Amino acid sequence: MSLSVIVRNIFLVGVLLISCLAAHAQNGSSGMRLNRDALIKKLTEADSSLVFKQDTDISLLPNFVATDANGSRAQLIGKPDELAIVKWTYVFTADEKVNLAELQKLAWFANTLGDQEGLDWFFAQLAELGKDYKKPLSEIKMFDSKRKGEISYSPKQRLLTMTFTPW
Repeated sequence: MSLSVIVRNIFLVGVLLISCLAAHAQNGSSGMRLNRDALIKKLTEADSSLVFKQDTDISLLPNFVATDANGSRAQLIGKPDELAIVKWTYVFTADEKVNLAELQKLAWFANTLGDQEGLDWFFAQLAELGKDYKKPLSEIKMFDSKRKGEISYSPKQRLLTMTFTPW
């Protein structure tokens, strides 16, 4: 199955799968105004195999990491109500069904953190990737929610990463 077929399928299935509920924003914080526990709850609703555990702090900030059954990795860095970095990483496999399922989770992640604008941005970048999956991709977008999103793809590693930070 070609990457363009995967892109089309993810779009069709993703529209049906994706919840339009954004993560609850917290007022008055210097991070992304995301509550870590609320976001963990939303992420585990999308993928019950995710189990978040505290890992080694990064720059003196708490670091929570979860890896799902297919190798996707979610990472939440920051104080409980002031997340500084929220990241989802996936390495494409030879199994197209697994890739489709993981791309659906990434679409859900984009929607959760960037609302409909985040979802549209994700699908636009996925379409670009579908044109030439041997070419690196890096795209940054500023969101009205005071979040910056970045999607990057490394063809050598077949690694797709989506990161949100405050701006």
